[in-house]
Order: sequence, then structure tokens, then C-alpha cells
Amino acid sequence: MTGTNRRLDGRQEAVLKQMKGLGLRRQSRSYATNLYDIDSTSQLTCASDAPFEDTTEFGESTALPSVDVGEYSDASYSEQSDFSEYPSSSSSPESPRCAFQSPKGLSPEDFEFLQAHGLERCTSLKELGQGGYGTVDLVQVALPSGRNFVAARKVIHSPLYAQPRYERELRGLMLCAECPFVVDVYASRVTEEGQFEFLLEYAPNGTMHDMLKAMEQRRRGKEKLLMPVNRIQYYAACILQGLHFIHQRGQAHRDVKPGNVLMAANGRPMLADTDSMDSVKITKRAGTTSYQAPELWRATLQGPGYTADKADMYAMGITLAEMVAYPAGSNGKLQQLKDDPAGCMPAYVPADLKDLLCGLLAPAAKRLTVEQAMGHKFFDGLDWPALSSGPLGFNVQLRQAPLSEAGRAE
Repeated sequence: MTGTNRRLDGRQEAVLKQMKGLGLRRQSRSYATNLYDIDSTSQLTCASDAPFEDTTEFGESTALPSVDVGEYSDASYSEQSDFSEYPSSSSSPESPRCAFQSPKGLSPEDFEFLQAHGLERCTSLKELGQGGYGTVDLVQVALPSGRNFVAARKVIHSPLYAQPRYERELRGLMLCAECPFVVDVYASRVTEEGQFEFLLEYAPNGTMHDMLKAMEQRRRGKEKLLMPVNRIQYYAACILQGLHFIHQRGQAHRDVKPGNVLMAANGRPMLADTDSMDSVKITKRAGTTSYQAPELWRATLQGPGYTADKADMYAMGITLAEMVAYPAGSNGKLQQLKDDPAGCMPAYVPADLKDLLCGLLAPAAKRLTVEQAMGHKFFDGLDWPALSSGPLGFNVQLRQAPLSEAGRAE
């Protein structure tokens, strides 16, 4: 059977139940049916509405500095690990081996095999995405225990993606290995042909960009929120948790956008594509043009209040605006919102959500930090520790949608 009449499996039934609970009443069954068929394309660096732009000169000292991760480290980090060296998991005799984060449920023997041989002995199942930089495909690795492990293999062969960029992306992923709001990396290597490869956590629900496009089609141009307030609250909180983890370590993501947010199997958003991650003090432009903060386009990038983490928060504001009402390409309305957040905010946006958006899109000197955003009244009542379980892992106990400024409940 096909379409909305076919029988759902157990996971899809769970999605259907949860989506109804979150307010997706129209076409919720169709959404659940198609949820696991969405291809994940955001794991390609170039999968965006504008090409990646990074004016950093790799000859300069722009690599991730040594970071103290002691309070977050476990057996996946060695006390002798030195982040001043570039890690590599296999195939490169010149690079030191480095311990990656083990997926849950794998034995030490299976994980050691996955690190050492996962990329060279994997079997491709299907292509997930492709672009000018390379491809991403779904792969299966037969482990010594007899278990078949599924992951995403990212292969980059573009001459624009050089060794320093690979090292920066790998180190960014390694730095965030214990954060459930950043995609996991299991292995990496540089092949003899000069291709850069990563074995990454598979996100079967595609990207947030995919999801927002589907929601916009269902909305059919109606003047209303793109999704229920509690879903906006949940997704925004997860992304902020990922940024908080990164910013606490003196780093900035520098390319926050829906296309770089992968949706895990349980619906949890995860930041991806860390190849632009760098120190919060870096003042060179990087990221996707339509998400870049206004101060990045000044003649001098030394303006008051400018740091890369503040630029992350502006990109977070644009991402949140797309979650609320304006997916990318919505007839210039998003640009109007950038120019005048307070004046161009739709009346159906609740007052505290509007206040949060205005704080994220404010000039750099007045823009909310990640800590201030997480403490905003829009997130009152949110169980922050439970976010990592995902919406299918715990009962969502979020407040009811507040009244909008127009005086009606959403």
C-alpha cells in the first residue's frame, strides 16, 4: 500500500503520536510516513542557498587553540591528547590516532574496528546528497560482533577544501564529541587520492531546511506560525544548547543555518559542518551570505562589540525567524525582517518570541549572548536537562502558546 493508507511501522507510529501531541494535526500521518524518506543533504558543506565563503588565510594562525575539556572528558579523550596537533583516525601515518566518541551500544572491540576500518570496509547503501565539494552516502559497516552499523560517509574531493579546512572540521567535531546537539564523528581519513572522508552519525530525518520547506508547503501561504510554539521552543533550545557548548570553549560555529542542522532519529536537532569553526576572537568573514551578521560587511571588522560568537547569535536569529514564519526564499519578507525586526514582525508572532528575535537580530553591541538567549522568558518552564532525549524520549511538558500581540492564542 502507498500514500497515507499504508501501515506505519513502530517508529513511524511513535512519530505520528508525538507530532499530534505537538499540534501537527493536519497531514500528521503523511508527515510520519514520509519522515524517514527525507534525504540528508546538509552534511555537504556546499548544500546551501549560497556558497560557503571564508576569507581566512590558512597561512595565518587560525587553527583551533588548545582547549581544556577536562570537566567534560571521559574515556573517549586521552589525558595525553593535544589539540595543538591535528587528529586523524586512520590511513595517515604522519597524523596521530585520536579517540573518537563511541556510539551507544557498541562494544570496545566493535568501536576499535569502526575507527580503524570503518571507512575502508563500508558498503554504500544509497546516496544522500551531492554537490560541488563531494558526496554524502548512507553506508553499512559489518562489525566483528556480526552487527551491521549504519552511518553517513562524507567524501570531499574539491580542491577548494584543503588540508587545513579538513583539520579544522575534524577538530571541531572532536571538540563537540560529548555534546548531543552536535553531530558525532566516528572516523576520518585522507585517502591516497587526496580525498577527505568522514564517518558521521546518520540523521535519517534530513535537515531542518528540508523540514521547513515541507511545513511551508503545508501552510499554503496562510498568515500563521510555521509550527506550534512549543516545537519552536524545543528546536531553538536544542540549537542554543549546541552553541552554548561551543562558545563555552572559546569557539564559534560561524555557519549556523537550517541547512547545517541535522534532525536525529528521535527528532533532536544537531549542528553539523564545523569546517568553519574558529576562535570567537576571529574577525574574518565566514559562513553563508544570507545568514551573516551586518558587522561582517563593514570595511573594518573591528567594530565595537564584534566577536564571532555574536555573529553566531545573529545567524541563530535568522534561523529562528525561518522556523517561525519565513523559510528561505519567502519573497523578500525575511530581508525586511532583518532590516527592521521590531517593525516587520508579523502580528501573529507571540510577544515573548518577538522579543527574543529582536534581541538576536539587534546590533552586535546589544545582541543577546547564548546565555542571555537561553535565559529569555520565551523558554520559561522548559526542562533543559531533558532536551538531549529528544521529543520521542520524554513527555513534552511545555507551556501553552502565549497570547500574541494581536490578543489571540496561537
